[in-house]
Amino acid sequence: MKYLFIDSMSRTGTSLLYQLLFGHKEIYFAPFRIQFVCSKPFGFPLNTTTMDMDKETFFNTLMHKTTIVNKKGSWPNISSETLAKLFPHKLDTKNFVLGDTPLESAIKTIHNVLDLEFPAKAHYYCLHDDHSYMLSSQIFLQYDCKILTTLRNPIDMIASKKNMLVMYVYGQKSPHNFLLKKQVLSDETLRAVFSWWVASYEREKKHSIIFSSLKDKQTRTKAMQKVAKYLNIAYDSILESEKIEINTKSYYNELLANGSSISTIEYLSKGEIKQQISNKSDSLTLGELEYLQEILSNEVEFLSLDSWRALQDVRLESWIKLYQTKKYKELFMQYSALNYGRVNAKDAFEVAGRGAFIDY
Repeated sequence: MKYLFIDSMSRTGTSLLYQLLFGHKEIYFAPFRIQFVCSKPFGFPLNTTTMDMDKETFFNTLMHKTTIVNKKGSWPNISSETLAKLFPHKLDTKNFVLGDTPLESAIKTIHNVLDLEFPAKAHYYCLHDDHSYMLSSQIFLQYDCKILTTLRNPIDMIASKKNMLVMYVYGQKSPHNFLLKKQVLSDETLRAVFSWWVASYEREKKHSIIFSSLKDKQTRTKAMQKVAKYLNIAYDSILESEKIEINTKSYYNELLANGSSISTIEYLSKGEIKQQISNKSDSLTLGELEYLQEILSNEVEFLSLDSWRALQDVRLESWIKLYQTKKYKELFMQYSALNYGRVNAKDAFEVAGRGAFIDY
């Protein structure tokens, strides 16, 4: 059995790709998420060698780095939690299962803890963690695997990120009523552009898919046919539909529970918004769009290094150097420091006098 890693940046259509692949008889989808990069230690267990740490340390680290959905319901009320917190009574090394590699040990141990049958007949075992492209393909390629990554126009990606932040701070309100700080727009653009650079730099090691080709049903079939060819799996019409049914009585991860970013739009559009908005630049104000077009003078989708450097951000050159010299942990610390999520969502928006958020 090969591994299938989805190593994309968040807000780039990862969940949509996951849903399109889900249900294919040759792919097993882990109902949990091992946070390779999104929790410490960085890269564990992918960058761990056999016996690099004692069994107890390995087991406890794994239980604190693996999450499943623990609050089931409707968007956006779904949340996830670590296995360590959900199953404290199983924090015993007797539940550890040794495999041939650290990753296999991790997977077999999780299956044992959750009492899941191991999928011995699947062709691929699919794993995902947001932003794990920051580990580089070299980490994944020590295993027998294939790597898929999604890419998205930076402006559309930032619009999608804004939708999510608005949802966290304001609930069902129109994104048009709020303004992201210029620094936030600049930071998120840098992160998006860097994801394009990495995909191009490692173009022979992974298969990249443009989000727009997945979302548009006129181009989806062709895009998924290429994916099937890359994975050497039989093409099935199931690869064209994002509608999936999950067993809510069993375990599943947030990719399956939350669905694609389109779910955010559907949630927001049920509030004050009278007309349907999209997760493209419709969510951005004219001022936000003008600023983004100013710092992104060319279309990034053409993979032109000139367009990346048109960003005129010295941090981009620094990140490229760190990546090329394999200083991935240092790079990720700088990269993640610019991220805005649920915890610091309020900090992303411009505020007026007396602490009120700008509402047009």
